[in-house]
Amino acid sequence: MPIVACPIPSCNYATEDFDATIVAALITAHSAVHTAGHAAKVEKVKRPTIAAAGSSEEWAYFKSRWSEYVDATHISGKDKVVQLLECCDEPLRKDLTRAAGGSLTNKPETEVLAAIQKLAVREENTMVARVALHNMRQDRDETVRSFGARLRGQAGICKFLIKCPSCETDVNYTDVVMRDVLTRGIDDHEIQLDLLGDKKQDMTLEDVFQFIEAKESGKRSASTLLDSHSVDAANSTHRRGKRMEAADKQMNAADKQNPYSNCGKKGHGKSAPARIRKTQCNAFGHRCGHCNRAII
Repeated sequence: MPIVACPIPSCNYATEDFDATIVAALITAHSAVHTAGHAAKVEKVKRPTIAAAGSSEEWAYFKSRWSEYVDATHISGKDKVVQLLECCDEPLRKDLTRAAGGSLTNKPETEVLAAIQKLAVREENTMVARVALHNMRQDRDETVRSFGARLRGQAGICKFLIKCPSCETDVNYTDVVMRDVLTRGIDDHEIQLDLLGDKKQDMTLEDVFQFIEAKESGKRSASTLLDSHSVDAANSTHRRGKRMEAADKQMNAADKQNPYSNCGKKGHGKSAPARIRKTQCNAFGHRCGHCNRAII
């Protein structure tokens, strides 16, 4: 049997002069070397997009997505700038070219990002953004974490920074404001009252989230339990009604036609259920004038 080489161009493996069956087995076993360790096909990373006249929140989101895109694709140099420009929609790309007086592909990434930000972000009034934040409310079917994410996005453009008088360091107090806005904006007033009445009044933002989540979870569980009890009660009422109908059908036909000896009326008789005799028999509950026995 002649020597058989591996069909992969970059591989120098070849079998020895063995029997054809052994050579086939060796080639098959060797092929596993080229297939082993190959990672599963990964979906292509989607490039982020940006348009003109956006908000500061949208710009912050775009920068985060762009950083992730660069890390995933490992682009650098001029290719990075080209891909950054491709993130812009057509109107924004035209405005960038006009403002720069030509192509930006030879500019550094930081300069291109600054140019995009000037055209892509509307100038916003910080006080207006803060008023909008304090007016935000939780939607009826919105979870507290989703509401918190909306608050975080709006708070990001409110610039809750104050300079320390001692060390001149900027102190960010966004979480403190968010905690108060979250407490005010809760849709469920019962949970809001429980939160305001809790003895721990120095909760952090995360403490407030966990408190509200626990209350919401408890109310959902209670609602499920009550629904289950309602179904059981409805089924019980239905079964009781069926039993009463069956009892009515079992009344003696003669009792329905003949007058009852105690009251002289037809339609119930002594074989009728007590609930029927109680409503239709005038003698029900009275005592016999001869033997003083109660009539039921």
